[in-house]
Parts: sequence; C-alpha cells; structure tokens
Amino acid sequence: MLFFIMMFISTNVFHEAHFSSLPVRATGFFSNPAGLGRQPGSEALFVYDEDFLMGAALLGYGGLGVIKTDTVYRFEAGVGYRLPGAFSFGYAYQFGDTSLHAVGVIGTVSPKLSIGYKTTLGRRKHMYFGISLTPFERYLVLSGDYEYEDIDDIRNYYYGVILQPKGLGFSFSADQDFNWRAGLMVSFRYIKIAGLYIEESNTFRFGAIVSAQSYESFLPEPTEETYFDF
Repeated sequence: MLFFIMMFISTNVFHEAHFSSLPVRATGFFSNPAGLGRQPGSEALFVYDEDFLMGAALLGYGGLGVIKTDTVYRFEAGVGYRLPGAFSFGYAYQFGDTSLHAVGVIGTVSPKLSIGYKTTLGRRKHMYFGISLTPFERYLVLSGDYEYEDIDDIRNYYYGVILQPKGLGFSFSADQDFNWRAGLMVSFRYIKIAGLYIEESNTFRFGAIVSAQSYESFLPEPTEETYFDF
C-alpha cells in the first residue's frame, strides 16, 4: 500500500489525473488535491473494470473518494482552494488499512503553462513535480512528471500528450520503462465518458464524469430556437 496514493494516476481513465499539473475538480481525487480547488463545482466521477472500482463526489471545494481493488477499500477526503491569481492548493487524507496525509499545489502560470507539485507528509516523502505545456491554444497538451521517494530511493519520470479537438480527447502517456496507456474521451457538456487501455496489464478501463458545470462539447452549441422549437 506504500504507493497507493499514486495508483489512481496510473489507472484513472481521465488524462488530467495522470499528471500533477493537470487535475481539475473530481480528477484531483487520489491524484493532486490542488485540482479540487481549481474550478470549484459539483460533480461525480466513476471508473470501472472487472478488478477495479472507483467513485468520487465533489461539492464546492471538497469531497470524498473511494477505490476498491479485490477486497481492499481505500478512502480519501480532500479539499482544495484557489487563491486570487494563479495558484491552487489542496490537502487530502487517505485512510483504509493504512493512512497518510498529502498536500499539493498547481500553478496556472499562463494559458499555455501550468506546474504541479504534490507530496505525502510525515517521515516518508513521496513527491511528484510536473509541468504541462499547451503550445497550440487548447488543442495539444504536453505533460511530464518526475517522481521521487526518499526512503527506498525511487526515481521515475512520466510523459504524455493529449490531442483535444473540441469536446474530444485522444491521450497517450508512459513511464521511463515505457509502460504505456492510451485513451479516448468524449464530452457531452454535462457528461464526459472515457476509456483507457493499460498496456502493462493488458486491460481496458472505462469511466464517466457527471457534472453540474458544463464542459466543452463536440455537440453543436444549443440556440434559442433549439430550446423552444417543439
């Protein structure tokens, strides 16, 4: 259970949760709690395959998440807040058979650059430093993270790309050993659905976000005539 805090990053179907500089709202659970405060709102997230189940609910700036693998449950209570300006901060408490505390920060330095950092608290430090670049407006995102754990001297790096034409997302990410993941996301304004193929375990995973706030959708924008033309 030592590295359970990062298990969600490698198994969540939504690309935003794979890197410390990207999470927004519910994708901050078990990822970077600073994401819980970047765009406060209300939404629920679900991830599923035959050996894995995850659920999370966000209301405003905080909420609760749970992961089930086999017969093991892991819970997280988290809260985040965005200060005036570029930076968001977050705190999470994970509990189950063991417990840990984690903090994170995300800086939206500009529309084309965000940075992220998260770490566990206590004697053992498990840290991630990340950066994401958006060189072509919102259509291409390049991300990287560096992982460091002090007691076992674990060092790793992760990299990924997402192509995101309006309301769609095509993602690819991998670690230094080229254990890779590839995913597809489709947005229907208040519902986002996604699938992920995990090469290391040869599994497909599926998920959904249901939100009170609208996301950019691949569907045409509704017009006044659309609402009243019965």
